[in-house]
Amino acid sequence: MLNLESRDMSLNAHLSTPDLSAQSTDPQFRSFANFAQLSQQLVEDWLALIDRAAATQSASYFALAGGTTPSPIYQNLDTELSQRSHCQVHMVATDERWVQDSDPQSNEGLFKRCLPLSYRKQWNLVSLKNGANIPEVAIEAISERLHQQIPKTFNAVLLGMGNDGHIASLFPNAPVQHDDLACLAAVHPQTHQTRISLSLPRLLQTEKIWLVITGDQKRQVFENANQTQLPISQLLQQARCKIEVFWCP
Repeated sequence: MLNLESRDMSLNAHLSTPDLSAQSTDPQFRSFANFAQLSQQLVEDWLALIDRAAATQSASYFALAGGTTPSPIYQNLDTELSQRSHCQVHMVATDERWVQDSDPQSNEGLFKRCLPLSYRKQWNLVSLKNGANIPEVAIEAISERLHQQIPKTFNAVLLGMGNDGHIASLFPNAPVQHDDLACLAAVHPQTHQTRISLSLPRLLQTEKIWLVITGDQKRQVFENANQTQLPISQLLQQARCKIEVFWCP
């Protein structure tokens, strides 16, 4: 099993400075009684990174998971972020369905709905979509957009994880990168829905990873990850940044 650094985390815990030179790092497991407490702590940590960048008049860059689980986190962030006048935050989805933003399954649409007060004021979206009919046709152009609009390293990447160990739209027994591009086309193994995802190497170009999981089943998948070759396993094996796991029942 993974060697988890587990400790009781107070709501005013201080951030540590990420060490990108580290050859490997054990995940820090942060356990919370409920999702409200988890969300509050993560938003505080997130704002600290944004404020630190703003203090030096620098932009900050984040990749965000979609889906229903992190939605309350984004809504809480929106309230706090909208009260800040001097910050430049750029966000990109870790993955996106190849649908319009108005579609309920769109992650980019989700971000705009969950962060409406601060959208285009405190934060801007770097889209993973263009006018192509299918993502396979778009990945080179989207990869170039990512290179142009986002520097090499994210300040943080917020990921979820499926019960099957998938992250973003990197699924078991499927590619996690396409050549040296920053993104790749993906297909959901059950629904066959077409998607675009940041590649594993691009997800790993970050100062830290926040992995948000809930429930005993996902915790077990995570703790057994070093015994498998799931996408979450590859992430943990290849990561050279600080990984913080935010978990609640």
